[in-house]
Parts: sequence; structure tokens; C-alpha cells
Amino acid sequence: MSNENKLIEYVGTVKFRVYLGDNDFRIYALDVDKEKFPDIKFGKRGYVSLIGTMHELAKGQSYKVSAEETMDQKNGYGYKLKNITQSRPQSSQDMFTFLSEILTENQAIALHENYPDIVDRVMDNRLDDVDLSLLKGIGERTFEIIVKKITDNFCLCELVTEFKGALSFSIIKKLYNTYPSMKLLRKKLREDPYKCLCNISGIGFKTADQMLLDLESNKVVEFEDELKTSKSRCMACVNHILEKNETENGHTKMDILLLKKQSNQLTPACAHHFVTCLKTESIIYDKESMFVSLKRTYDIEKYIADRICEGLHLHTKWDINCDKYKVVGGFELSEEQCLIPSNVCDYNISILNGAAGTGKSFSMQSVIDLCKDNNKSFFLVSPTGKAAKVLSAYTKEVATTIHRGLIFRPPNEWVYNIDNPLKVDLVILDEGSMVDIYLFRRLLDSIDFHYTKLLIVGDNDQLPSVACGNLLHDMIMSQTIPTVTLTKVFRYGEGGLMKVATDVRHSKKYLPSKSPTCNYFGINKDYAFINIPSNQIVKNVIELYKKLLTQDYKPEDIMVLTSYNIGEFGTIKLNNYLQQVVNPNYGSHQSMKVGDITYYKDDIVLQNTNNYHALLVLEPNGVEEEIFVANGETGIIQSITQEYVVIDFEGNLVQYSRSDMQMVQLGYSFSIHKSQGSGSDIVILITPPEHAYFLNANIIYVGLTRTRKRCFHIGSAETVNKSVTFKANFQRNTWLQPFLIKELKR
Repeated sequence: MSNENKLIEYVGTVKFRVYLGDNDFRIYALDVDKEKFPDIKFGKRGYVSLIGTMHELAKGQSYKVSAEETMDQKNGYGYKLKNITQSRPQSSQDMFTFLSEILTENQAIALHENYPDIVDRVMDNRLDDVDLSLLKGIGERTFEIIVKKITDNFCLCELVTEFKGALSFSIIKKLYNTYPSMKLLRKKLREDPYKCLCNISGIGFKTADQMLLDLESNKVVEFEDELKTSKSRCMACVNHILEKNETENGHTKMDILLLKKQSNQLTPACAHHFVTCLKTESIIYDKESMFVSLKRTYDIEKYIADRICEGLHLHTKWDINCDKYKVVGGFELSEEQCLIPSNVCDYNISILNGAAGTGKSFSMQSVIDLCKDNNKSFFLVSPTGKAAKVLSAYTKEVATTIHRGLIFRPPNEWVYNIDNPLKVDLVILDEGSMVDIYLFRRLLDSIDFHYTKLLIVGDNDQLPSVACGNLLHDMIMSQTIPTVTLTKVFRYGEGGLMKVATDVRHSKKYLPSKSPTCNYFGINKDYAFINIPSNQIVKNVIELYKKLLTQDYKPEDIMVLTSYNIGEFGTIKLNNYLQQVVNPNYGSHQSMKVGDITYYKDDIVLQNTNNYHALLVLEPNGVEEEIFVANGETGIIQSITQEYVVIDFEGNLVQYSRSDMQMVQLGYSFSIHKSQGSGSDIVILITPPEHAYFLNANIIYVGLTRTRKRCFHIGSAETVNKSVTFKANFQRNTWLQPFLIKELKR
């Protein structure tokens, strides 16, 4: 039961923050004068709850609030924020009081004496002549905090008020980051509203469209054209559909008839602009194939095809006797494996494709041995930190992520590029199926095929990249690049993990119809299937994890994999359970609560998005330095307070604020997608009946093949036997394959 339409205005004083979530979502406890505002209703805990996206409010400070009354059974009454304002400091004393909230007394005095109009300067974007040398104790980073505080409290809140709460604080904040003056922001919003909300604020088209139409109908903003029938609305809709086609389906192009149908359904009033939109610079329409694409994506795939063709047309051969490299580590290579060093010597670009257990690592090692013996330099890269760590472990060589190998410097500088290529004889790219077209483009930028060869290694039966494109699959299926596909699975005859993984890859049922509670497979019993009801799965995972810890395994040696992040069997709940088992610091006062997760010292965390501006922890008086932390990297919390956390990412100590911690999650349990490219001594794989809709042979295969020593597979035998009969549809509509075929026919 809720009353979402009752708008209340009142003044409240901040008691404390109750909750901090993602994207500036906060809940504050306010104290409100009942005599002045008799209609205000207090929650069950004795304070007024203010809920919504907003800037950080100062404890003890009073704010004027406009909010909608809400009510739920758990917390009682609360107020959903529409608008919040704090009066601008009018007097000199008011200004000093405000500055004292965010600075030390000496810093506040220094700023107040030299720049008493600092609030007006920030709001008017007049900061170029601010001389920090006059401000004792205030450096660049402290001054940035001051500017942000003023911006949040006054500039942004005034804009929220101006737009009558129709645009939230978080939306206005993103717009202001791009257009850092109130005048410019207003101008851009009138001129190109869909770019402002969709491209900059990151709002979905449907939500942005409704917001803008409401702003227009309520006469809050006067746009240059009538939005409902405008070309800009149709263009935004077409871009939205094409971007959704990339992000949700992995395609890089779309049939024009399907695009037109979806566009007409979403925005029928401006459908007459559809043909005109296809003629804009940001769109590519190929009349012959009748496919449409975003030009930026089209250009990247065309560039990749052109560079590959350039490399294949250059015949730089190494005159090396490859017969010397038929034995690796005392093991004789198969005929298929022996083709790999020959291809590397004969061609500038070659592919090594092979499923788990087919000996890709031995084949790669033979190439590395060849390079070492013949003074050929090599460079090992993978798309993720975990994959690079695995590559380094089995080659005993230095391996790195593509980002770090090419020395990526935020926001968009790559030290190794087309003007400054890598100075090596061979680049070996592992986990090729995980690499998206954007990252592969950067790798190609760094390679001069007159001097450097490229070997791409991967498993075409694994999941394709999260981002759009189907790089490895397209290159193999084009049949234009010399490719060796390894087919013999070693250790298959042992009947254990490798047999199970191979049977799953071939969509073959392998569990008995009446599977026992615990069924071990193989000579070494390296695979165990535990067939139990759903209500026992989580309990068994926790007990098994505890037992493994008593057998000298460390948390870093154990990976708990599941298909989903949410739900009873998702990573979020599993991480919370396992944290209590693993971390002896659980429950201590030294912690940081972010959303529903509380972090403690020694917690393992997983980076879940690329961080291009991670701040390194340096010695006192050291120069601030930023590094890149890639999506999928794991770290360990070294120290923690309520405001800052220091995380060790592979030897790099990085300082994260509370807001930065929204980019990580606990790292005891992973989604199967996130685990791709990594490996662990022990894998606990969970496949309950509740995940049957998502499960297929490819998902289960990836989960199984993360195992180095032993896999404990917990779930329903009936669900697994049914799921392995389904193969994921890896077909993606892309430009790369036809580009390669067409270019090499010339």
C-alpha cells in the first residue's frame, strides 16, 4: 500500500545516513519539527526517512525538501525525494560556516579570506584564476572536493529545482560533468535533449523519451522542435534499437526491416523520418545485404578485416626446423599439435583452436621453445587479469592483460599504438573467444605485420565475448586464416573430468538416470556429482567449503560458480554466506557497508567494471598516480575504514572510496560468465533446477573447465542431463566474416 502522489514540502535536519547504494541512491534520517510541519509522518524507527538519488547531505544541516509520501509494512512511512535545496550562503558568516563543514578550520579560513565568492565562482564556472598557492593546506585534490561539494549543494540542486524534479540529481550530475556550467547545460538540453539523456546520462531511450515528452507537455522546457514528431526523436530511437542489438544480442548489424518495424512500434509519430535517419553520418546502411549498423561499430570490424588481410598478404617466413619441437616436457606432440609451430613460422597470422584437454598449452609451449632457441622475442597477452595469470602459470613466462601490455593510460591513451608498435617478433593472444572487437582493434594497432607475427589461441566452444562481435568464431568460419583445430582429448579414457567436459561439449548425457547422492568419476576421482534437492544445495556448498579449508586449501584455491548473480543460488547470497566462513574479521568494527554488503579486512573482492582512474597508494608526499583496474580482476582488502579501503590488485595497492566500492563485489563466488579465462584448483559448480532456463551445454562446459584439480558439481542430475542437450546459439550477425572473405578474394 503506498500513496505515491501526495507531494509534501518540509524542512528537515540531517541526523545520520541510513543507506548508501549505487548511482547516488541514499536514505537519510531527518529530524522534522512536528509543530511547524504537523502533517509529516515519522517512520517506525522514530525519524523521517528521506529516500532517493541525492548528493551527500551534511549531518546537522537543514534542508528544504519536496517529496512524495510512501509507506511499506517493514519501515512504515517515508518520503521519496523530488527536490532538495540548501540556501546559498548570504552573509560572510554563512559562507564560513558552510566551508567549515567540509574543511579544517585553517583551510576554511584560507579559502574564505582569499575567495569569499567561491560559491558564485563555481556556479559560474570561473575557476581559471584561482591561485592554489594562496590557499595554505589546500592542494588540487582537496580543491576538487570543495568544488564538488559546492556543485552538488547549489549548482545541481538549483537545476533540479528548475526542472521541477522531473530530472533527478544523478541525471543532472552526469549532464553537468559534460557541460560544466548551468547556462551551457540548459542550452544543450534544449538543442539536443535525446543526446543529453540517452548518451550522456545513460538513461534508456524509453525512460528518456517519456521524461522529455513530459517536460514538453508540462512546459518545463521549451525545445527547439516539437519532440513527438521530430527527427531527433526518431534518430534517438534508431540508435537505441541498434545499441540494444549490440549490447543484449551481441550483433553488430541488423536487418533493416526488423529495425523499421521496431522503430515504428516505439515512435509511430515520427516514423516518416526513418529513411532520413539512415542517411546520417552515424549510421551505415548496406543496400546489397539490407543490413544497418552503427558506423563506429562497422568501421571497427572493417578495420580489423583490413589489418588481418594486410598481415596475411605479407609472407614473412622464419627459416626454422620445426621438427626439433615435437617433444615438450618429455611428451611427444600429436600430428595436429606439431602443425602449430610450422604455421607460426610460415604465416604472419595463425589460429590455434582447441577444447579443454586437447593440449593447447603444450602446443603453445612448443612455440615458446622455438622462439627461445632462435632468438625470437615473444609477448603473451590475455583479455583479463585472471586469464593472464593462468597463461603465466602454465607457460612459466610473463603474461599480461592487453590493457597493461599496451600500457593503457586513462582516459584514452595507448602507449603502444599504430605510430609506436610493439617491438617483438611474435604476439600470442590467449582466450581469443573472450576478446571483443574494441580490444582486438587496440591490439592490432600495436602490431606492425612487417616485423611481428600474431598467434591467436582460443576455444570456439566457449562463450563469446560479452561485448558485441564474435571475433574468434568469425575468423575461423571465414576459412581465411591458417587454423589448427585440436581434436584429440587427452585423459578422456580416464573417465574423469576431461571425459565429462568432452561429453558435455558434445551434448551427451553422462549422468545415470537414477544418479546416486554422490557419484565420483574417473581414476583420480577428479569429478564428483552431488545429486541433492534445491533446499540442501546452499548448506552443502558451505559445509564443503569449510571442509576444503581444513585440508590446507586457501580461499584463493577455491572457486564457487553459479549461473546467476541474484536469487537464492546467486553469487550475491553465496558470497555473503561464504564471507562469514572464510574471513576471521567478519563482524569486526573495522568495516565499510556499501549497499547490502559489508566489507572487512582480508576480504577477497572482484572488480565488476573497468576502472580507468584507480588511485595508487603512494608514500607520503608522493605524486598522485592513476592505474587501470580491469573488469574481472580480483584483489584482497589490505586495510579498511568507514570511508576508504586499500585493495591489493596483483601487487598494486589501490585506494577506493565508498563510491568506488560500488565497482566491486565479494569474490568468493563468481558467475560462470565472469569465470571464463580463469582457473582454480577446486571448483564448486552449482546447477539447481531453478537455473534450468539459463543452463545449456556451453555454460556447464565453461564451469567444468575452470578446474585444475577437482570439481564438485552440486545440483539436480535431471536438470544437468536435460541442459547438456541444448547448445547455445553462437550465431551473431556481424560484418567481420563477410569482410574477410571479400577482402581476401581480391
